[in-house]
Amino acid sequence: MSMKRLINIVLLFFSIISIAQSASVVVFKHELRWTDESRFPNYFLYQNIRDSIFKDTKLELMNYLKLSALQFPENVSYNIINGFGNQKVVLPKTGSSNDYEIGLFSFITRAIVGLPMFWKLNILIKQNNKIIQLKEVNHELEYFNVSGYLTSQQWMSPEEFQAVFMRLVKESLGVLPSSNEKIILGSQEIEEKKASSLVLNPSRELIKIDGSWKTANNFSAQLESKNNLDLSFNFKDKFTWQFPVPSMTSIAASLFTGITGIDFIYDEKVSYEKKGSLEFSDGQNFGINLKWIQTETKSVKGDEDVYHSVSNPLVAELFTDKEQIGYFVYTRSEEVKTTDSTEKKFNPFNGYQNKNTLGVEEIHRIEGFLNKVPLYAEYNANKGIVAIESGKERIGVMVVQNCNPDNRSIGNETLSKNKRMTSTSVIGKPSIENTKSVEWYPIYFPKNATMDSKILAIETLVCLFFGIGNM
Repeated sequence: MSMKRLINIVLLFFSIISIAQSASVVVFKHELRWTDESRFPNYFLYQNIRDSIFKDTKLELMNYLKLSALQFPENVSYNIINGFGNQKVVLPKTGSSNDYEIGLFSFITRAIVGLPMFWKLNILIKQNNKIIQLKEVNHELEYFNVSGYLTSQQWMSPEEFQAVFMRLVKESLGVLPSSNEKIILGSQEIEEKKASSLVLNPSRELIKIDGSWKTANNFSAQLESKNNLDLSFNFKDKFTWQFPVPSMTSIAASLFTGITGIDFIYDEKVSYEKKGSLEFSDGQNFGINLKWIQTETKSVKGDEDVYHSVSNPLVAELFTDKEQIGYFVYTRSEEVKTTDSTEKKFNPFNGYQNKNTLGVEEIHRIEGFLNKVPLYAEYNANKGIVAIESGKERIGVMVVQNCNPDNRSIGNETLSKNKRMTSTSVIGKPSIENTKSVEWYPIYFPKNATMDSKILAIETLVCLFFGIGNM
């Protein structure tokens, strides 16, 4: 037998073995620890995202192992780890086998100390029941803005989730060089583009704030416009004016019932009050008298895939030093984006917890009137945007992303460079002269907005802040 013929026979033999040999992904697991689906929804619930990740991962594994076929599971095993549970990288015992068995273990976790987030991926490969490869890649995920750490801002889109997952797969298989590089998620440009798209012919300005606006304590602020028509305003958390007996209580009560669906007798249900005053540099001012209402939480089912929960609504009355000029109702709600796989289970660490959702949106709203003009504002903390309306007109949109490069705080809560959170209290009147302590927030107005319209937007924002801070 010639040498050439012998070589061909050997090659044919190994080719037959390769074809006969099977390979399968026996475990595909994705887990969260010490974080939540508001920031990191289970995007594997999107069929197009799951199918695309399966397809691309399958091709990478087949190329790596030089396989002609590879079996994949139908779904991803998903788990939320509470307490100090750890990721387990283990394949089930199947007895002796010449086949390839593969496990994919994805793990998004907050650090033990501080607020850093990490995404780990392990790819484990066994043949003949022996591990032939186990490689972990680990990257810190860093949201581009402190809002990702100090609010319930969503960190990534479905497309970003897919891109990061595939990067980790390629690094684990050596297709891309592995590194300790931080993966930056989101951008100021993307967030402002979303906000500006909500306003007709948008014009960008900045609200510069120093103080505890998020907790409705003392703060000073300035609206800076391109045409130098700046407007300053200060908020004090004590209200010293003397004012007449409210004349709109029954109207406010009706509005409250209309918004929340909860009936109550206004004067008999008020349990606590807090007051504050807002002063503008142009001489305008008004006071807020906020009243807590004793109610039980109200839960309602909205459309097919959204669940609403409203709790502890507030009623506020607005005054000048002479008369009552308005009122508003504040509500905070959670809207759970449910799916067919969503379940609610009890655990000893967090109580009842939703699992397999596309996120939980925390929404703060106020609705009412000021000087007989309707006011409305809605802050979706998950999206980081405040929409301000009067009647059917949208008069402004604020982006809750602090864009001051010298400041790492939101409402006087600060994120240190090692990602630990601290908070400071403000005594006396804050100043916006110190650049390092001032927060900058983009706000978009319609291009031809009048100063009166901008002032109404600011007044509405402050009412919203007052409600949020006192919830």
